[in-house]
Amino acid sequence: MIYIKNNTNLTNYLTLKRQKLKRRKNLRKLFIYLLICCVPILTFIFKISSIFLDSTSTSTNNSNYVLSSNSLLRSIEDSITICIDAGHGDWDVGAEGITGSYEKDINLAVALKLGEKLENSGVNVVYTRDSDTLNWSDNAIENLYERVNISKNNNSDLFISIHCNNSDESSYYNGVETWYNPNDYNSELFATIIQDELASLEYTEDRGIKSYSADYTLAVLEHNIIPSVLVELGFLSNYYDEAFLLSESGQELCATALYNAIQTAIEDILN
Repeated sequence: MIYIKNNTNLTNYLTLKRQKLKRRKNLRKLFIYLLICCVPILTFIFKISSIFLDSTSTSTNNSNYVLSSNSLLRSIEDSITICIDAGHGDWDVGAEGITGSYEKDINLAVALKLGEKLENSGVNVVYTRDSDTLNWSDNAIENLYERVNISKNNNSDLFISIHCNNSDESSYYNGVETWYNPNDYNSELFATIIQDELASLEYTEDRGIKSYSADYTLAVLEHNIIPSVLVELGFLSNYYDEAFLLSESGQELCATALYNAIQTAIEDILN
């Protein structure tokens, strides 16, 4: 876990982390390019190695000692649990879009796409809900605490709550923002990673990361004991944000960005 004691150095720290993330993305692109170029050579080497191992299997069983890097990565990720909270649900529809869309439906769609990507990579996933049914209290406050309890009871390592925004003042308000507990540095770092990935999609305005005040706390963040964020993917009161978030491609892009951010957070916060 990463801890910072000097508040005055936090801005510089986050700037350095952003630079590090950018360098890492560039290295990943280079690695993928080199891997694609080397596939024919690696395939040939693998075939030759297989023939050699088969020919010597009667005397030694070297294959028992071969450890795939993918297997090693999967064994590490198997110990990581991510709690995905699709905000609202059931009787609680959340924000209503200008075309009549419900926030709860968009939240769930993105959450399920994100969860599938994480599960396919070997990460354990816990959902606070995976359908439009809430199986606990219909009290709004108790509902929020139960989401935190689900995360705690499953020993989650990271918590992400997925939401959409709304404005009664103007339909011009738009943008993506990520909220965090101001008393937890790892949550702020997690929020920074999430926000940077989503903002890079450039489908709407980058509203940055935000922390709540003591007078207006966010229960799912305030009462969580692990790095936690609440992301507002866009304003359903804005035509362009709503259209993007209602589209299959928009939901897929958001889920992919969140997946990439969580993978980075696993490396930078949990390791």
